[in-house]
Amino acid sequence: MQKSARAYILAQEKLVRFLHEHEKRPSKVRNMVLTQICQLPQPFTADQLLKACEADRISVGTIYNSLETFVDANILVAFERQMGKNAAEYELITGSANRMQIICQKCGRVTNFTDKAITTLIQDRKYSNLNMQHFSLFVYGECKICRKKTLKNNKE
Repeated sequence: MQKSARAYILAQEKLVRFLHEHEKRPSKVRNMVLTQICQLPQPFTADQLLKACEADRISVGTIYNSLETFVDANILVAFERQMGKNAAEYELITGSANRMQIICQKCGRVTNFTDKAITTLIQDRKYSNLNMQHFSLFVYGECKICRKKTLKNNKE
C-alpha cells in the first residue's frame, strides 16, 4: 500500500471518529480535501493545498474550514512560522509529529534536525496539566551562508 493511501486511511478513521464524537456529518468535499492533503509533500501550506484543490473547484472557505477541522481532529498539526508572514505549515500526524528545525531569520532556510538528548528530555518530562502528544522546537538565527554574506558585505 502506498504511503499516501495508508495516510489517508488512518486520517479518514480519525476523521470519522471525530465527526461522530462531535455530532457533525461527513462531507464528500472534506474527504476530497483530505485526499489532496495526503498526496502533498509534507509539511505543506494552505496556499499549496488551494492550488492542489483548484481542479476540484473547492472554495477557499471550505479549505480553511477543513484545515481547522483536521487540526481539531488531531489529523494535522499546524506549525506557525514567524518569518515576516504569519503563514502556518501543516503536517499529517502519522505516529510522532515531533519537529525540530533550525530557521534562518534572513533567508528563511529551514533545516530539520534530530537530537536524541532533547527528544528524551522533553518526552520524559511530566506535565501536570497536559498529556503530551507531540512537540515542536524552532531555533532561529542566521545560517552559515547568510553569515558569510554578511561578513563579506561588512568587509567591503
